[in-house]
Amino acid sequence: MKKKKFINGINQEDILHVLRPSPIYALASVMPMLGGAVLSLYLAVLLNELLVFVSLIVAVVASYRYFYINTIRYTITKETITVRTGVIARKFNNLELFRVKDYIVRQSIFERIFRLMTVNLYTTDSSSPNLKFSGVPLSNVTETIRGLVQDARFNNRIFEIN
Repeated sequence: MKKKKFINGINQEDILHVLRPSPIYALASVMPMLGGAVLSLYLAVLLNELLVFVSLIVAVVASYRYFYINTIRYTITKETITVRTGVIARKFNNLELFRVKDYIVRQSIFERIFRLMTVNLYTTDSSSPNLKFSGVPLSNVTETIRGLVQDARFNNRIFEIN
């Protein structure tokens, strides 16, 4: 008998897609903070040593934010989307696919240059009415999600009435 492998409590055989934000997106997200740290370090050299501590704190916060973005994982199975966040402590947010109502794909100029996208899922889930996949690689994952949503609604006998 073959032993099943689980990734974050999900059977590995059930996983269809695993998305994560691009490291380029993570770096671009913390660039303003890193610029502020460098500027305050420069001002500390000119004016006051107290600003050295400010620049170090800003650099630590920027580093933590970079690692936080890099540890985000969006795992898509036939029934759910699981969002894993956290660097030290982990948080898992599960969304049943039949709850997805609509989605929007957006691309800023930065995302278009680096072939990334942001996907917003609008749901009927009370804990996460808007689920956002930011800075993920450009793909046809929205068509996969759309098909899985239709299958999940059919399997759970859920029909939308407008």
